[in-house]
Amino acid sequence: MLSGPALCATIQAQSDVQAAVDQARPGDTILVGPGNYGPFQVDKPLTLKGMGGPLVQARIQSPGMTLDADGISISGFKVQGMSGDQASKFDYYMAHRDDARLQLDLPNAAILVEGDDASISDTVVFGAQVGIYSDSSSGLDIRNASFDGCDNGVQLLNCYKSTVASSTFASSKKYGLNIEESSNVTVSGNKIKDSKNFGLLLKDSLGCKVEGNSISGSTEGIALWNTTQSVVGKNYVTRNYYGILLSDSDDNLVIDNRAEENLRSEIISNFGMGISLQDNSSDNIVARNLVHKNFNGLELTRGTTSNVVYSNNVSDNTNGIRVDKNFGNLIYHNNFFKNTISLYDNATHNFWNASIGNYYSDYKGVDRNGDGIGDQPYKARKGSSEAWDARPLASPCNTSELDIAALKADLRRYAIYVPPDDRPQKLVDGEIVIKSRVPSGPPKFTPNSLDF
Repeated sequence: MLSGPALCATIQAQSDVQAAVDQARPGDTILVGPGNYGPFQVDKPLTLKGMGGPLVQARIQSPGMTLDADGISISGFKVQGMSGDQASKFDYYMAHRDDARLQLDLPNAAILVEGDDASISDTVVFGAQVGIYSDSSSGLDIRNASFDGCDNGVQLLNCYKSTVASSTFASSKKYGLNIEESSNVTVSGNKIKDSKNFGLLLKDSLGCKVEGNSISGSTEGIALWNTTQSVVGKNYVTRNYYGILLSDSDDNLVIDNRAEENLRSEIISNFGMGISLQDNSSDNIVARNLVHKNFNGLELTRGTTSNVVYSNNVSDNTNGIRVDKNFGNLIYHNNFFKNTISLYDNATHNFWNASIGNYYSDYKGVDRNGDGIGDQPYKARKGSSEAWDARPLASPCNTSELDIAALKADLRRYAIYVPPDDRPQKLVDGEIVIKSRVPSGPPKFTPNSLDF
């Protein structure tokens, strides 16, 4: 006769959480009361619940919590991390160099996740080099957590089908969230404030969703670098140098975001970008965004091509849209209201209309036949290019539905341009070699990089 499954137990931890973990069986719940606790390691599927805000203190190269089994659930803790002091880490490593488990290149993490399907919720992390660090995990769920004063709040490498949701990140010394070489990661409903560099960096990643986040006070609010097939939607970005930045990133959808007052004055007074595509970013769709009171509202620079900019409301910016040193982009069915300069087109060959063009509040032409399209073209007000919108709209446009296939069909039909290949060439061993500059790292904001 087979016996039924063993009942899961609830264990009250005493002064030593590690002892309670060692005693527990898979599936048990451990309750941890108020107090201060040292680092512990969970090596079986357990649920740990902090009652009354217990504080776990990490040590050098010893995370406050190490989760190295699948299916672990953590909630209700405070975790104090260690800073990224390289000298102290090296001294510790040299004193314990016979320990084969140590890796000098690992950050001091408050919580280290090494298993799959971990859940971390209602947890406060502060003062860590990395708040939560995970490499090669899947199914990680971080929710209703708080990260304050960390170098990096959350760092995910090679992770799959993971979520960071409804959490807050404040005063990160480097990044709020740093997600690299990952796929199908969802970042939603978070508040990220005053990160020194990136609020969110999504690098070398695929098929991710960044939706419904509020990011302010960073150098780059949301940045995609070498990232594809991802969605950046319904985010609010304000008071950053770059609200949303795509660099060397292809086939992404940037939709329904609000990029407002991305103006900073630490380097240049009142300078900043709402939504910027740079460094050969191609085949992206930027649609239905509200872009308001930035220096450059929309920006496409440095080799970007085959992007569609459609149905955005762009108002009260210094430059409504600025395009520079690129070609083959289709920009139509947008509203440009009360910008100092609606179109700034420099050294490009782009396309400002399909069957219709854009609406410009400073358009001086007329529509005598009443077809909704101005009888005179609209000329770019600034820049070296002789750029014209041949079919400017006589009144503002609006769009509720978005047909991605139709937008791409318009791109193929109207944005037809074969650029001359004028890149530097040289002869090497009888073969022609064409040089091209490929970005070697994420974009960095420095005074020397300003080009406006």
